[in-house]
Amino acid sequence: MGSNKSTIVDVRVISATNHDLAKLVEEKKFRQDLYFRIKGVSVTLPPLRSRPEDIPELFGYFLKQTCEETGADIHLITEQAMKVLVGFNWPGNIRQLLNAVRTMVVMCDRDTLDVRDIPGEIHHIKRLSGTVAHREVEMTAGQSLNDVEREHIRRTLESTGNNRSEAAKILKIGERTLYRKIKEYNL
Repeated sequence: MGSNKSTIVDVRVISATNHDLAKLVEEKKFRQDLYFRIKGVSVTLPPLRSRPEDIPELFGYFLKQTCEETGADIHLITEQAMKVLVGFNWPGNIRQLLNAVRTMVVMCDRDTLDVRDIPGEIHHIKRLSGTVAHREVEMTAGQSLNDVEREHIRRTLESTGNNRSEAAKILKIGERTLYRKIKEYNL
C-alpha cells in the first residue's frame, strides 16, 4: 500500500456469508468478478439447530477458550444444563452459542455450570422457530387450559432438574403456588 510498485503476495482468503451470493450477482447487488475470485471452494454448513449433536463439543471448545481469556476455572456443566442447551433451537446460530458460553462463564461463581447459569433468552424461551412454535400452538388448541398449564409446569420442572425454587422463578409464581399446582396436577 502506498506504492506504485507491484509486489507479489501469496494469500488465502476464507470468508463466510449467510447470503446467496450467486443470487445477489444475478440481481446485480454483488460484483460478479469478486464473486468468482472468492468462490473457490464452497463449504455449506447447516445451521446449529439442525445438528444438536454438535452442541456439547462446541460448548466445550467455547468454554475452554472463554476460561483461558477470562481466567475462570470452570470445567464442568451439569447434564441437565446441557439438555437445555441441546434442546434450544439457536436462532442466532454459533454466535449465540458463543455468547451464551461467555455469559455463563462470567456470571458463574462456581466451578460447574448449571441450569441457573443459562441466559434467560435460552432457558425461558424454548424452540420459538416458526415450525415448532406453530406445532406447539396446534398441540394446545384442543387441550383444556388446565392441561396446558400442567404440561408447562411439567416441562419447566424437567428443565430445572425439579428445582422448585428455580421453576417458580421461571414461571413467575410463588413457590407455595407452584407446590400447590404440583399437588393439584399430581406432578
